[in-house]
Amino acid sequence: TIMRANGLGGTLRSLTRRAAQFLSPRVRVLRGCHSVAPSGSTTAAIHADALQGSQAFSTVHDVSPPLSLSSTFTSVEGGHVYSRISSPTRERAEALLGAIEGTPGQPAHAVLYSSGLAASFAVLARLLPKRVAIQGGYHGTHQVLSQLQRISGGTACEAVPLPAPADVGQLHFGDVIWLETPRNPGCEVSDIAAYVAAARTAGGVRVVVDSTFAPPPVQRPLACGADVVMHSTTKYMAGHSDAIGGALCVADGDLAHELRVDRASLGSVPGSLEPWLLLRSLRTLHLRVRQQCETAAQLAAWLQRAAVGEAGHPLRGLIVSVSHPSLPSHPAHDVATRQMTGGFGGCFAVELASEASARALPAELELFRDATSLGGVESLIEWRRKYDAAVSPLLLRVSVGLEEMEHLRTDLQRAILKVSQ
Repeated sequence: TIMRANGLGGTLRSLTRRAAQFLSPRVRVLRGCHSVAPSGSTTAAIHADALQGSQAFSTVHDVSPPLSLSSTFTSVEGGHVYSRISSPTRERAEALLGAIEGTPGQPAHAVLYSSGLAASFAVLARLLPKRVAIQGGYHGTHQVLSQLQRISGGTACEAVPLPAPADVGQLHFGDVIWLETPRNPGCEVSDIAAYVAAARTAGGVRVVVDSTFAPPPVQRPLACGADVVMHSTTKYMAGHSDAIGGALCVADGDLAHELRVDRASLGSVPGSLEPWLLLRSLRTLHLRVRQQCETAAQLAAWLQRAAVGEAGHPLRGLIVSVSHPSLPSHPAHDVATRQMTGGFGGCFAVELASEASARALPAELELFRDATSLGGVESLIEWRRKYDAAVSPLLLRVSVGLEEMEHLRTDLQRAILKVSQ
C-alpha cells in the first residue's frame, strides 16, 4: 500500500515476480492448484483466499489479513478506486465465502451487503419479479417485498402463497420462488431440489433460497440447482454476535457482476470492519456449525421425549411440541436427511404448556441469553411472539451455542420446572 501510494506499483509487481522465482516448488504448486483446498471444504475455509495467488489481494502475504480502512485509493491502473465500489478486505471476504459456499462441481460467487435485508432487497430489485411465491418465515423479508411494491407502484414483488412443487406451473415467467429453509422460527423444511425441478419445467421461474438457518456445510442450495442463495451473515457465518451483514451467493458470474454494480449504485456495501470480522469467523464456520447442530439435535431429542410423555422424564407434561429437522417426527425429516447433509441446524422451536410459562422462561435461564438473533457462539432464546404476532404464544426459538450440552440441558430443566409451577 505504501508503494502504491508513492507511485511504485510497477516496482511492486516487478518485486512480486522476482519473489516468485524463489518460491519452493511445493509453494508454487499450492498457489496454482486449488485441488489442495477443494471448494466447500474446511481446508478451503482456511486457505482459499491465500491460494488465489500473490496478485489477488494486496495483503496476501499476511498470515492474518489486516483490516483495510481506507475509503479511497491512489489511482493505479487496475487498482481499487473508492471503497463503495471495491476494497481489499471486502473482496478477500467474498473470495473466501464463495469458496465455502461452492463445491468442486458447483463454483460460487459471493457478494456482500450491509445486512441480510439489504441482500434480500438487492436480489429482488435485480430480478424484479411481478410475483414472489413465499410462505411465512422471517417478517423482514415481507417488509422488503412491501417496500419494493411501494417503490414500483404495485407492479412488482407481489407476495403470493407458495404452492406445492406439483403446482408451480401456475406461476408465470419471471416470477420468483422464495424458499426460507429451514424456516424461521418453526424450522419447517422445503424441498429445494423439488422446487428447482418444478421451476425449470414451468420455465423462467427463479428459485432464491434463504439459507440463514443452514449455512454451509449444513446445506448447499446452489448444488441443488437454486439460482441464488441469501445469507444473513450476522448469524452463523459471523457467528460471534458482533457483525451485521448479508450475502448473496450465485453460480452465474454475470449475475454476480450485475449485483455488484447495483450494490455500488444503491450504496448497500458493508463497512470496513464487518467483512474483516467475517473473514475471521469463516475460518471456523465448519467447526462451530457442526458442534451447534449436534448439541441442538441432542437437546431437541431430550425435549421431544418429554413432549411424547416418556415415563420418568422430569419435564413430562410441560412440553407441548418440539420442532427440529433431526427428529423423525418432523414432517420433512426425510427431505432434511437428504438435503441437509452437514447437520440439521443449530436452532429449534419448543412450545411449552402455557403462554405464561413461555413468556417467563427466557428470564429464568442462566446460560441462554434472552435476546433476538441466532447463530452465535453463545446460546440464545426468545419468546418469538414478542417480535412476530403471527407466531404461537407458546413458542420459544432456541439458538444453541458452543456450551456443553449437559450444562444447557440442566439450565433448561431447572428453568422450565420453575416457570411451570
